[in-house]
Amino acid sequence: MTSRLHAYTIKRFIRIAVSVFLLITITGLLSWLTVRAFTIQSIVVDAPLMSIELDKNRFGKNLLFLPTSKLREELLENYSLLSDVQFEKKYPGTLIVHLIRRNTFVVLVSEGVSYAIDEHGLVLGGIESGESRYPVLTFRCGALAVGSTVPCQGVRASLAFLLRLDASEYPSRMVEKDSVSIHAIRGDTNIFLPQTGDLGAKADTLQTITEGFRIKGTLPTVIDLRFEKPIITN
Repeated sequence: MTSRLHAYTIKRFIRIAVSVFLLITITGLLSWLTVRAFTIQSIVVDAPLMSIELDKNRFGKNLLFLPTSKLREELLENYSLLSDVQFEKKYPGTLIVHLIRRNTFVVLVSEGVSYAIDEHGLVLGGIESGESRYPVLTFRCGALAVGSTVPCQGVRASLAFLLRLDASEYPSRMVEKDSVSIHAIRGDTNIFLPQTGDLGAKADTLQTITEGFRIKGTLPTVIDLRFEKPIITN
């Protein structure tokens, strides 16, 4: 009886040992396959209109464990020209990093040089002066560095004004009339604005005036919004 119990105990121990060994082996094999199969072999940087070199060592070595949220935050913080970063995983081993550039909102001409500017006043780079699908702002702001924010008060005022308008209502040009005034040109209408104050409210006033005149079938030649009450000239 004792020998049978002893033999049973040994067999049970062997079964347990074999099960543990198989479990460890299978777990190790799966871990090795996971690391091996999803190791990043290639990183492709998709950055239209930009020349950006990325430190690819910061992306780690495995697609499955890629810290996308952390990497996105770091890239947006380090590269001011980016509006977004997207990661595309192509298994088993390719990572595509899509770097999305900020959109041009206006063209700023300063000291004879044309710059692409986003809606927040960030300088995106040089642009051909013949580009006409954006409003053109002409202000004396000096030479501007890519990635910097335009310091001119008149430009900031112009952006605030434009952001409140529908795109179809944008002036084609906005020019620094003097140190306190802006001259905006939309078709045959000349619009005068202050460089300070609530330019969003001025945009609302302009749209109200424009809608009223369109009902009548004509638009005024001058709309002066520099004062408390608009001055309109037909």
